[in-house]
Amino acid sequence: MSKLELPPQYLRDLTLIAHARDESLAETVGFLLEYFRLGAAGMTPKAAPAEPQGVPVYAIYQGQRIEGTYDPMSNSLTVTSGALAGERFNTPSGAAKAAVAGIKPGVAPNRSGFDFWFVTSTGETLRSIRKAR
Repeated sequence: MSKLELPPQYLRDLTLIAHARDESLAETVGFLLEYFRLGAAGMTPKAAPAEPQGVPVYAIYQGQRIEGTYDPMSNSLTVTSGALAGERFNTPSGAAKAAVAGIKPGVAPNRSGFDFWFVTSTGETLRSIRKAR
C-alpha cells in the first residue's frame, strides 16, 4: 500500500467527511473516487487558479517579510510568500490577522490590513490606494 501525503486542509476536510459518514479515511477516499468516476463523470476538471492580478504588496512582522497581491476590484489579498503562500483572503485585514497569528500565535491578531500591508512600488501603506466605498 502506498502512503499518501496531503496538505493539512485536505486532511482536515477528509477527516470531517469520514466522521460524518462514520468510516475510515481510506473508505472516504474510496467513496470520493467512486463518486467522481460514476456520479460526476460529466463534470469538467477544475481550471487551474489564475495568477493573482493586482497590486504587489508586502508586510514585515517580527522581522519576517510576507509578500502578497492586493486586488482592488474585489478588495481581496492573496499571500504569495511564507507559510500562507497561495492563500486568498477576502480582505487585507483578514490576511493581516492570519499572518500575525501564524508568526506570533499568542498575540491578539487584530490589525487593519490597510495599515499592515505596504504597496511594493511606493512603500506607502495600502491605505494610500484604497478606493472609497
